Order: sequence, then C-alpha cells, then structure tokens
Amino acid sequence: WASAMRPAPSSLVGRRAVAVSPRSCRFVVCAEPAEGAGEAEGEGQEPEAAADDAAEAEVGQVDELLNSPAFLKKKIEVLEEEIVTLKKEKEDLEAKLAEEERSPQVLRLQADFENLRRRTAEQMTEQKELATVECVKQLLPVIDNFDRAATALKATTEEAQSVRSSYQQLYKQLLDAVTKGLGASEIEAEGKEFDFNFHEAMTRQESADVPENHVMAVLKRGFAIGNRLVRPAAVMVSVGPGSKGEGGA
Repeated sequence: WASAMRPAPSSLVGRRAVAVSPRSCRFVVCAEPAEGAGEAEGEGQEPEAAADDAAEAEVGQVDELLNSPAFLKKKIEVLEEEIVTLKKEKEDLEAKLAEEERSPQVLRLQADFENLRRRTAEQMTEQKELATVECVKQLLPVIDNFDRAATALKATTEEAQSVRSSYQQLYKQLLDAVTKGLGASEIEAEGKEFDFNFHEAMTRQESADVPENHVMAVLKRGFAIGNRLVRPAAVMVSVGPGSKGEGGA
C-alpha cells in the first residue's frame, strides 16, 4: 500500500506525519509543531485556534489522498486478492465435503440403500407375477369348458353352426385376455417329447405313428407366465408300437 501513497504536500512537511492504509482506509495524524507556529503565537493568535485550522487543512489533504486514483486502484487490487482467497477457501471446503461423502460409512449406506431398492423391486415383481398366476388359474376351468364344448358340439345344422360361431368368438376373447392381457403363454405339447417339467401324463397308449415317450394328444392345455409354470399340460403319451397301453398316468 505504500506505493499508493502520494508524497505529502509541502504544507504538511515538518508539521504532520500522515499514514494511510488502502485495506482499512484508516489514517493516523501525528502532531508536530507546525512551521511558523511560534510566529503565529507571537502575533497574538490563540494556540487552540491555530491547531484547529491546521487540523482542518490536514484532513482535507488526507481526504484528497484517499480519493486519489492511485489509492483507489490499490484498494481494488487488495479486494480482488481477497476475493481470490475466498474462492480458494470455498473450493477447498467443497472438496473436503465431497471427500467426506465418499467416506466408507457413506459408501456403505449407499450400497445398503441400493440393495434395499433392488430387493423391493424384485419383491414387487414377484408379487405381481403371483397375483397374475392366481388370476389365470381362476380362468383355466372356463377355458377347459370351452374346449370340451368344442369337442362335443357337432355343427350339423345351421342353428348349431350359429351357436358354435358365437361361443368361438367368446372363446377367442377369453384366450386373448389370458395370453395378451395377462401375459400367459400356452405350453407346446402335442408331438413333443414328454417333459415332466411341463407335461402331466394322464394316460399312455401304443402308437405306430408317434415315437415312444412323445405326446400323442393334449387333454388339457398348459400355461406358463415367463419362467413360472401356471399349470402343466395334461397329455396322452405314446409307448411306441406293439406295447400294451396303460389306462392311467
């Protein structure tokens, strides 16, 4: 700040020492015997009045110094340095806070939260699948009745054909609700090799056309939702040619 100070006016030399700081804008005036004070006293002026006049003149000089471009420029430089220092302190505090957030305890809490969120999502998905499976199970007997009606009804007359067409439309709507609406898929069975995971053998019969241990016919449709089995397909299994058929599973 010393470089920003102007040389003291000639009227102040030998009378007062003036120190100005751009940071605090404070000044100190140190009184010294003013030049010519003895002559003033000799002329009959009162010491108090002479001191007041000298002080007012010096304050005016100090005000002029404080408002000078050089002093104001230095003051701006000091404030800019303080701003840079405060920004650096802010960055250091933010970095420290980020480091604390990455501490083992915080990381452990974050991992626990992620595990809890994942388990909750899995449980919700499982509950939804179970509810859907139960709903499909309630509709399967209705589908079975439609299948039996289609086998028993012989459309020999025009009236029978009309009835058959009506219930086939209802049957299609029901299947669409189960397969498209609830996401169930029918288990492929006829002509496939018997798989106890998806098939339930209701009877075994000999057949020259169907290989041994393959499904000859489907007695009840089986359904699954994703990897979850709703109901296995009830099937008739071939024992191959030349073997006696068995009347039960």
